[in-house]
Amino acid sequence: TAEFNTNIQTMPFLAEKRLIIIEDFLGNGSAEDQKKVAEALGDISDDCFLIFHETGAPDRRTALFQKISKIGEAREFPGLNPREVGKTILGKAKLQNIKISPATADYLVEFCGTDLWTISKELEKVATYANGQEITKEMIDELCCPSISASIFKLTDAIAARNKKESLKIFNNLRESGDEVRMIFFMIVRHFRMLIQIHEMLDKKENQFSITKHLKINPYVVQIVSRQCRNFTAEKLTDIYRKMLQIDIDSKTGIIKSLKGDDSEFELAIEKFIIDCCGE
Repeated sequence: TAEFNTNIQTMPFLAEKRLIIIEDFLGNGSAEDQKKVAEALGDISDDCFLIFHETGAPDRRTALFQKISKIGEAREFPGLNPREVGKTILGKAKLQNIKISPATADYLVEFCGTDLWTISKELEKVATYANGQEITKEMIDELCCPSISASIFKLTDAIAARNKKESLKIFNNLRESGDEVRMIFFMIVRHFRMLIQIHEMLDKKENQFSITKHLKINPYVVQIVSRQCRNFTAEKLTDIYRKMLQIDIDSKTGIIKSLKGDDSEFELAIEKFIIDCCGE
């Protein structure tokens, strides 16, 4: 807090204003430090712009948040949902005379994710390859780098089809793309958790609007996951989740050994899990 006090009172050097950005302090800072910062905000220099950037939703009840709201402004900047990103792609394509249909634009979002910078670069790459022709889904499959989420969706479809070869290929592609094995496993667990939740709600005749509202999941994701639910029984999903739970327990109790920089046993456990799921 001493450093904070110094920074907000220091005059800008060779500039009219001074910008200070503090990351995730409302979410991670101690209650005592937050209280001290809240008290210090009254001494902020008129030449200083102070931004508290939070990746998660802050607790609006804290003294610091209340003080920020009183002397400044609190704004939420939600990310674009897939349909909005699809519309952005179509708008850019129109400006640059790139031929792509709305359905293919949605597929590009599904394949590459919703990061605008990434998807813009992927659009330019596939448009160069198309060379004036209309972009197709086959071009996207061949040229674009799939997001981890898109790969998990494909992996789930392959497991549902009991396609052992394709499932292992997708997992190995994820691993070779640089994604950490534990992050891949976390994403697989997260996806099957969604499948179980949505499958149960569909069995209770809940509609997609109700599922979206209850689970707080993007409607586009609910639509895709709901389609995947048709390929699994409740019993199959429960069995898959039980297998993933065992991997998690084994990794935390030392049965699956993990050395620094060596997750080979963890990788092998996931591969065995995939083979088991496809073989049943």
